[in-house]
Amino acid sequence: MSNLANIAVGLIVVGLLLIRQLQPRQAKETSSTRLVLILGAAGIVETSKAMGSHQLSAATVAWMAVSLMAGAGLGAIRAATVRIWRAQDGSAWRQGTMLTAALWLVSLATHLALDGIIDHLSRISALGTSTILVYLAVTLGVQREIVRRRAEPLAPGSGGTVPDGHRRAGGRHTDDRLNQMPAHAYRPDTGPKSVHAQP
Repeated sequence: MSNLANIAVGLIVVGLLLIRQLQPRQAKETSSTRLVLILGAAGIVETSKAMGSHQLSAATVAWMAVSLMAGAGLGAIRAATVRIWRAQDGSAWRQGTMLTAALWLVSLATHLALDGIIDHLSRISALGTSTILVYLAVTLGVQREIVRRRAEPLAPGSGGTVPDGHRRAGGRHTDDRLNQMPAHAYRPDTGPKSVHAQP
């Protein structure tokens, strides 16, 4: 595909990811794992097509690796901005914030900036942007794994405790009263809706 087509695909995928991640979802859901695998497989196919029979220089391969490492790092940073809480049934839930969304845009912009370097070094048209799906698979996979690990202490039977009656969620303290409420009764942007602590 051309650079414009690859960029359009990347924008569509990021848009869909933002819609998903800004909605409350159970932390243990597996659909994001399938999405990571699909993006990775599709990205490898597109990158192989762009490469064709060309031989890549060591510098080109190195910059492609830098791009993927940048994606992994940004995925880890985004994971810290995701809010996590425990619903009334004991299940762990998570929801991205506006900062999460902003960092997704930063992630995409970072990849596109590095694409220019890759294309210049390789002299292969659209090689850099052809890796966008692989990049998204890496950055989403890292974010998902870190969020999953953060949510583990809140899972039923985990025995995880947090002192002082508070739980850390996305860098902010979440009142332990959230443990007494259903998932739909909590809106991370505004806090609990008329929920009273149980004696």
